[in-house]
Amino acid sequence: MVPTTQSKEPIVALAHWSVYEVPLLGPEFHWTRHFVGYSEDLGLAQVSSAIATFDPEHGTGVSLSGRVFQLAGESGRHPESARMWARWKLLNKVPHERDLTSDFYKAMCAWQGSACV
Repeated sequence: MVPTTQSKEPIVALAHWSVYEVPLLGPEFHWTRHFVGYSEDLGLAQVSSAIATFDPEHGTGVSLSGRVFQLAGESGRHPESARMWARWKLLNKVPHERDLTSDFYKAMCAWQGSACV
């Protein structure tokens, strides 16, 4: 899905991004996936609501809240986003996570080719 101007929120570009899957509603329910990264434009760490769609060709995803995230550059961890993620998990009582960052990066590379070299 390519972001459109229909979004009420600006597109958030995430640097040093990661993608995690967590049992937000409990381990017996469908796990949700979340973008975690640092928005240099906003100067803030970001944790998305659950990812609704992801377009590996453009490196964009839309969260259930409707916000569009652009994965900018290579994946990685920013100290602020790592702290935000730990705090988010604590507040949401999420004890487990699966790091899906490499899966998302590989999917983007498959579409973008030389952009990932």
